[in-house]
Amino acid sequence: MRAVANSTPLIAKAKAPYLLFEVYEEDIIPPAVYDEVAVRGLEKGYRDAGLVKAAVEEGSIRVEEPSRSIEETLGCAPMLHRSEAGVTALALRHRACLVLQDERAARLVARALGPEVHGTLYVVMAAAAREVMPVEEALEMLNRLVAEGFRISVELT
Repeated sequence: MRAVANSTPLIAKAKAPYLLFEVYEEDIIPPAVYDEVAVRGLEKGYRDAGLVKAAVEEGSIRVEEPSRSIEETLGCAPMLHRSEAGVTALALRHRACLVLQDERAARLVARALGPEVHGTLYVVMAAAAREVMPVEEALEMLNRLVAEGFRISVELT
């Protein structure tokens, strides 16, 4: 299955680099996500930004322009960031795909338009369930994410 990812799930995948290559048959991101994660991340010296850039260069992650009309329509929703609107617009183009977004408002908008929507927690759990990542490592990764400020809703636990 294809996945269209926003920044936080993509960054989480880069923290365990083999997740960039092994969980979904294809990862697609809009340019706004690439700029946020790779370009600005490299400027700030984040190691995972270099891994995302390398995955794009070798074709494991595809950067694709969303439909401008859909992105602009979604961008009119004040609660959506440009990257969230781009992810949702790409998901609407690639009908049989999974949307990876963490922000509640973005997830609600995407879900209302039809795609299957999950977040970072799902990516890590799916990797463990598919034995791409050992369960112990998945738990360590979740603990590391929380220590770095990632929030997990009580509704999900």
